[in-house]
Amino acid sequence: MNDTLFYVFGITLVASALGVAFLGLRIEDFPGTRLVLAGVIAYFACLVAATTTFAVLNAADEQHKREASQAEATTAASTSTTTTTPATTTAAGAASTLKLAADPSTIAYDTKLLSAKAGNVTIDFDNPSPLTHDVCIEDPSGGEVGCSDTIMQSSTSLSEDLKPGKYTFYCSVDSHRQTGMEGTLTVK
Repeated sequence: MNDTLFYVFGITLVASALGVAFLGLRIEDFPGTRLVLAGVIAYFACLVAATTTFAVLNAADEQHKREASQAEATTAASTSTTTTTPATTTAAGAASTLKLAADPSTIAYDTKLLSAKAGNVTIDFDNPSPLTHDVCIEDPSGGEVGCSDTIMQSSTSLSEDLKPGKYTFYCSVDSHRQTGMEGTLTVK
């Protein structure tokens, strides 16, 4: 509904601006009296306010849809990861706990390099940012190992059993990874 109203008000705004420009070019003393000028200004102020309001509401709706979709995908990935974890468990692995945080002022992690011993690796992830982030691990061949919950202004963790190798950790939200929110996890 918000997107429809945004387009209706946006199209009306553009059509009105073109109409006023046409009248201004054709009529020498346009807009005439101060009362007409005040009316035209008030009309355009209302149209701009309505268009802006529905643009913001539409953007908020789209963000909520993306976050809900991401939450569903994360839940599905977590369920999938839980069922595959026993198959990748090594018998004699050490446990490592790593700390990772999102930068509160930009789309980035606080580090690009993590290292751990082979075995159960837990990444304690803190996101003080008002933007949603998560942490996912990709194996050396590019396959997804697992993802944490998507969070904002809170903490979560991701635990996986990892064999030696170079893994990539990244944020799977929107285009955060492409923006540079990734790093290398070296498991020895």
